[in-house]
This record gives sequence, structure tokens and C-alpha cells, in this order.
Amino acid sequence: MGDWKRHMLVRVGAPPVDLKPGASLVIGRSEEADLSVPSNRVSRRHAELYWKDGRPWIKDLGSQNGTQVNGKRIQDHRLEDNDEVSVGPFLCTYRCMSGVGSVGKAAAAADTNALTQPMLADAMAGRLDLVNLFELLQTLEFNQKTGTLEVFGTDGHDGRVVVKDGTPIFARTESRTGDEAIIELVGCKEGQFSFSPALDEDERNVQRPMTSILLEAGRRMDEAGGAG
Repeated sequence: MGDWKRHMLVRVGAPPVDLKPGASLVIGRSEEADLSVPSNRVSRRHAELYWKDGRPWIKDLGSQNGTQVNGKRIQDHRLEDNDEVSVGPFLCTYRCMSGVGSVGKAAAAADTNALTQPMLADAMAGRLDLVNLFELLQTLEFNQKTGTLEVFGTDGHDGRVVVKDGTPIFARTESRTGDEAIIELVGCKEGQFSFSPALDEDERNVQRPMTSILLEAGRRMDEAGGAG
């Protein structure tokens, strides 16, 4: 048996992130991060994956909300195969695999991880004070969901976002359309939401990918003195 290993972070509904031995990887909200997670629960430079004695370690970079491995908050932790890493809404599993077929094994691992995420159902509903819309929209993108998200904010911010295979194609509130409507909706903190697999609109008015829109929303919140 050879010594060649493939190190990766396996994510639900997205290709695995390959880790290069010796090369660090920073996870954070900033666009400059190696792995950008556009959530207001994630610090600009939240956590760093680095290497020591040929093994991957992950350390928290002083983030406000912390970094978790297997459900426990860590400061500096050596990763073992199948460790589950959580940075805000971003959930992944570290895998160390050898030989041919590792990609298929990684896909199987991603399917297993789906069972641990409550927001992967085809239809869902809930309260905005319990489910952050940043997380919800990012989950729809990560898992390539198709359907219509309806938002009913208590502050009058009602609207809808239509996604196809995780990509936003239509959005509207009472005062805005397209990208700006999504940015308005992610500011909703109270109210209700519902998601169904039905496509409610045929036209397209959203121009950018979800990640780009959420990054812009995060920047505006920062400028307004929101997230830290």
C-alpha cells in the first residue's frame, strides 16, 4: 500500500476542498479568505488550517463565535479523519484518503453529513429569530436547492427569493427587486419564512451568484455597525 494521501474538506452539495500539505487555508467572511463564508456569524479571519509534522491542524483566530470540532469549541486542534468542523453555518468533514476512489468516498461522506443538517428538507418553515437568513440562503446554495423562499417580516420586510440548483434567479420585496431585494431580506431578524420546492417565477432579475450578494450584504452591515 502506498503512502500517498489525499486530504480534503467534504461539504454537502459542493465539491470537496482539497488541502495541500504544508499550505495554510484561512476560513473567514472576508473576500480575501481562502475559503469565504458570507455569514455575519463568521469573523473576517475566523479560523486557519495549517500543518505541523505533516498533519493538519485547525486553530481559531480569535473569532467572536468560535470554531467547533465534533461539536466542541476549540482553540487549536489536530484534525483526525472524519472530524466534523463547524465555522458559523459552514459545516464540513475532514477526510484523509489514500488510493483510487477517494472522490466517490468523499461524495458518500457528504451524503452522510446531510443527515446532520436540519435545513436540508425539500420543504421547511420557521422563525427568523431562530434561523438566520444568511445561513438559510447559504444552505440553499451549498445544497443546490430549487424552490421559492417566502419571507414574512414583522417589520414589513416581506418578499420572496427563487433559486434554481442553488442559484438565485428572482427576488422581490415591496420596494426592491433583484440583488437589492435579497440584500434587504437578509436584514430581517423577526418574522416567519417558508421554503417550498415549487418555482414561483419564470423571469430572471438576479444578476450575481448568492455568495457575491451575501458578501455585499455583509459589507453593508459592517458599515452600518452591525456584525463584528
